[in-house]
Amino acid sequence: MKLLASGLAAALLALASPAGAAEATFAVVDQSGGTLSLLPSSGGEATQIDVGGAPAGIALAPDGRTLYVTDPDHGRVTAIDAVTRRITARFPVKGQPFGAAATDEFVFLTDWTRGLVIKLDAMSGAEAGEIKVGKAPAAIVLDGSGSRAFVAAREDDAVSVVDLKEDGKAQAIKVGRAPFALALAPDGGRLYVANVQSGDLSVIDVASRTEVKRVPIGKAPYGVAVTPDGRRIAVTLQHDGALAILDGRSLEVTGKAKIGSYPEGVAITQDGKTAAVANWMDDTVSLVDLAAARVTRTVPAKGGPRNLVTLSE
Repeated sequence: MKLLASGLAAALLALASPAGAAEATFAVVDQSGGTLSLLPSSGGEATQIDVGGAPAGIALAPDGRTLYVTDPDHGRVTAIDAVTRRITARFPVKGQPFGAAATDEFVFLTDWTRGLVIKLDAMSGAEAGEIKVGKAPAAIVLDGSGSRAFVAAREDDAVSVVDLKEDGKAQAIKVGRAPFALALAPDGGRLYVANVQSGDLSVIDVASRTEVKRVPIGKAPYGVAVTPDGRRIAVTLQHDGALAILDGRSLEVTGKAKIGSYPEGVAITQDGKTAAVANWMDDTVSLVDLAAARVTRTVPAKGGPRNLVTLSE
């Protein structure tokens, strides 16, 4: 696994919208390009922001405009205003910050080497606490209230659940081998976990904090996203070069789209029709029609695209 690389960039790539459709924008972390590129879905030139470093993760704040990009190699987080297209802050962080999630007040980072979640003040960047979780924490997601965090503990084969406003202690839920990516259902009832080494998707019931199903899905599931209505789940299969699409109710695989080499992160438009997939090894982003399970467009990236988020529509 190529966890850290020598450079960072983010490319924001978009889908050409049909007449009358809302505009969509994807923010894509590109590890070797060293920029953050913003491209409107209606077309036009991309705006590139030089961020440097070697980041791996990206999170969007609840304000819909502030992006946090992690840089494990250099121990820092860069805050970027997607509207003004400027870097607003750089926060030094102990350890190797990898995954990120944000509330209005705080930024939560997974520390890959120390098995921690680091809590930063979103305004000052000052550390506001550390929470012990499982080994090699990768992705982190928050529930709708921002009071609970879910963390993929890759080397523990578990998801750590942390009540952020209570005692801060983590509870471990066993899943498949080497969990890496997480997605929470829109209603908050289920958590979907991509297990890289066991080739399956764990389904966790959030209320009972138990794994209720494990779905075989393909080789090296690395990224997962859910449509806003919860009807579809999209999972990247790194070693298959494909995007698997599941029915959100039956959890059956309804289609697989052949995409680029070593796909990792995936994000979905707010209308639930299109997924964007970062293809790490061939420097492209695939746009996939989820209903038809087919690629509609392939967009060049700056180099080594890894993670992405949907900014706006």
